[in-house]
Amino acid sequence: MLDEYEAAQRETKARKQAALDEETAFFERFAQLRRTVVRPVFEQAGAILHDRGHGFEIDEEEFAADAGGHSTEASIRLRLTPAGMEQAAANDERRRELSFTTRHYNRSISIANGAVPESGALAGAAGCQDIARIDRRFVEEEVLKLMAGLLQRS
Repeated sequence: MLDEYEAAQRETKARKQAALDEETAFFERFAQLRRTVVRPVFEQAGAILHDRGHGFEIDEEEFAADAGGHSTEASIRLRLTPAGMEQAAANDERRRELSFTTRHYNRSISIANGAVPESGALAGAAGCQDIARIDRRFVEEEVLKLMAGLLQRS
């Protein structure tokens, strides 16, 4: 009976470790995606916009979890301020930004684009992508959607 109990404990511990290893690998892949794909596209778009008198910011956060079980997902955000537009009100900021945010519980990336109001957290699983599907072209297309949405609203 003790042998069975200990075997079950080892199996449970191994499953937990495998899940942790998978989560760690997911965050490492996202960090690499941010560093090698998303940030360079954001920086290039920002430089073009800056040269034309528009403002932009890029913000990044790392995943963090506290002892109480609360977590902050890893993310990268591009926020635009078109020339001539005053700073956005707090409730309007998201309309001017594009964000890529991890969803660690299902190992996907939530994409919230201010130009596409039904994207991101409000869209649930529909606003999420598998990390393998996000490449330079995908990010460029999302940036163009954001820029087009801002131009149409101004």
